[in-house]
Amino acid sequence: MGKHSTLRGGSGMSPWMLCALLPMLTFPLLLLAENRSQAKLNACDYATGDWILNLSGFFMQGLVIPAVGFLLATHLFPAMVPKLRGCLQIGFIGAFVLNFVGVDFLYYLQHRAFHRIPWLWKLHAPHHYSPAVNVWATSRNALVTHFFFVYMLVSPVLAYLCDVTEGFFAGAMLTAALDLFRHAKLNFRLPGLDGVILMPHDHHRHHDADKPEANFGANFILWDKLFGTFALGVRFPSSYAPPNTPSYKTQLLYPWRS
Repeated sequence: MGKHSTLRGGSGMSPWMLCALLPMLTFPLLLLAENRSQAKLNACDYATGDWILNLSGFFMQGLVIPAVGFLLATHLFPAMVPKLRGCLQIGFIGAFVLNFVGVDFLYYLQHRAFHRIPWLWKLHAPHHYSPAVNVWATSRNALVTHFFFVYMLVSPVLAYLCDVTEGFFAGAMLTAALDLFRHAKLNFRLPGLDGVILMPHDHHRHHDADKPEANFGANFILWDKLFGTFALGVRFPSSYAPPNTPSYKTQLLYPWRS
């Protein structure tokens, strides 16, 4: 494909749509697996306010943030810096690695900052106020927090700079699928990738109400092992949300309602 390639799927489904289907297919499969698991979530663990937070998160991450990123990459950036479009000559594989590995490392650093810097923690805390963790809680956050993630701050810029944008997009969709996977309440391991890719038991250890300061990675657990923030997850935590959780409106509308 050329420098400023666009994806074309002929008369069938475009590769863009095929990539986007990955997290869309992952979600119902994980729900089915959770419902069949011995550790399945009891529906009463989520109050109405929790469902509002969970579903608003999917709305923001699944529709609003991708739409904003698309508009930036297709309208704002071409108008402001047209000469930079596709200037990173790294091909499909390079663009994929840039997203799946490079952006993932930036997320690891940002995630640690969310836990260490008080005002950032207030933005991220609603994610940890969930009384239970499964695929439904994957995108739970304050509404404004979604705009602070590296996926919003950095990814549209890098996607615009890549010569083969579809490679970057494919990495983003695999990351989205793994985001659902690591939040799933499943005692499941990927053969050959355990210890490299973050598994559900590792991420649930991060959500442990008693000791959450570990396992900040998203795609890779290697960052935690490299920088000394890894803790082995051997079982699901006995409790997730800390005591005295704020109301769902406070969580959802922070900092406008704090």
